[in-house]
Amino acid sequence: MSVSEIRMVAFGDPKRNDNAFTISSYSNSYGAQTRFITCGDNESFSKFNHGKIDWRDSTNGIHWLINSAETILSGESPKSAVGAGMTFGELEGAKMVMIVDVPKNSEEISKSWGFVISRIRQIHVLFFTPRALDAISELEQIPVENLLKEIRNRGLVPHVCTYLSDEKKAIVEHSMGSVSVITKNSLQPLEWLARYICNLPFSGTGDLGVENACLG
Repeated sequence: MSVSEIRMVAFGDPKRNDNAFTISSYSNSYGAQTRFITCGDNESFSKFNHGKIDWRDSTNGIHWLINSAETILSGESPKSAVGAGMTFGELEGAKMVMIVDVPKNSEEISKSWGFVISRIRQIHVLFFTPRALDAISELEQIPVENLLKEIRNRGLVPHVCTYLSDEKKAIVEHSMGSVSVITKNSLQPLEWLARYICNLPFSGTGDLGVENACLG
């Protein structure tokens, strides 16, 4: 398998200025097959008819379904679409990627994080931006250095991770251990995540497989 065989779908804002689209864009530039789903051109994202999305067809045969937690803050329709996508995606065998970031209105992070918690057993890769690490650490009253491991243990998420650009460091808590890797170049956090999910399906198992995906 190569990156060109990796298929993924991302759901997000029609303005294409959110984290889900950014991951899709980075992944596409690495050679993955990507599709971005949003509302129709003449629809309001907050109220669009999310029932028109054929999630069963859209998620059939893909590796990853990518969502960003702050999408659910855009309205009931986006929130319902994220939930439906995750439900149908799980049935079709797609693995879920969830990005946690600090929303534009930082006070709403408890709402977006609450949605993640409610769906945590469906998530395969849970990624925290560096800003979100601090915010969720404060919200959960867990020291930052313990947060990824604690969340993984609580939610049994296969991969809980972050990337610290200043240190060029990827940190992954996974079902078989912990990995901390220094990358050759400093990457943007979402750039690293795109590389990670593009490489993970064919990087092998255990710590070595995770390290290979981190560096790929």
